[in-house]
Amino acid sequence: MKRYFLALVLLACTNTISAQYGKGDYNHIGISLGINQTNLYTDNFNITPAMNWTAGLSMRGNYYNNFSMIYGMNFSENKFAIETFSGISQKEVDLKMMAVQIHLLLCYKIDGGPVSLDFGPVLQVNSKLKFNDSDENNFIVGNELLRVQDIEDINPINFNVYAGISGGFENIRLSLSYQYGVTNILNNLNKQEEVALKVDGKLKGNLGVFAGNIIFYF
Repeated sequence: MKRYFLALVLLACTNTISAQYGKGDYNHIGISLGINQTNLYTDNFNITPAMNWTAGLSMRGNYYNNFSMIYGMNFSENKFAIETFSGISQKEVDLKMMAVQIHLLLCYKIDGGPVSLDFGPVLQVNSKLKFNDSDENNFIVGNELLRVQDIEDINPINFNVYAGISGGFENIRLSLSYQYGVTNILNNLNKQEEVALKVDGKLKGNLGVFAGNIIFYF
């Protein structure tokens, strides 16, 4: 996993530096900071969305008429809670993952103005699910044969689609976006014999992420 992260960071830095050498008045480097609310859409578990942080680097440039493009990289910690039980008590356990995303977005400027609609594909490389050691043996409500520790090894590489709206000024913009995971992020668990036997190989879940960011362009 560390190799994936290092490779992606080097790729982003290389792209950013090379773009700067050819920079015109219409190209801008952006640094973004914000928050996200992450959900896991699944029929296998009871999930509660939770909030966490996101940050990123990007390049925005004019493309054609009212169209522009953004490419860049986001770093985030995503969190949601899963309902579990231990003994006779129930407890929501926080599950977290670190993620790096590479995105390429096409942006349409509404009436040529400062507000644009943004959409495009996202490649995501993420860690395993993390949780407190004290909760690892809790059983999962909705799939009582599984413990929390059984579901940590999710897909390391996933694909999302992005749709959002952004607006503001030349050097500062706000964006609101939603990402939906088109890949089954739990599919890696179906390939593990011990887990697959407990759930008949039918774990399925798709990420849903709302995010709000402030972006500073230079």
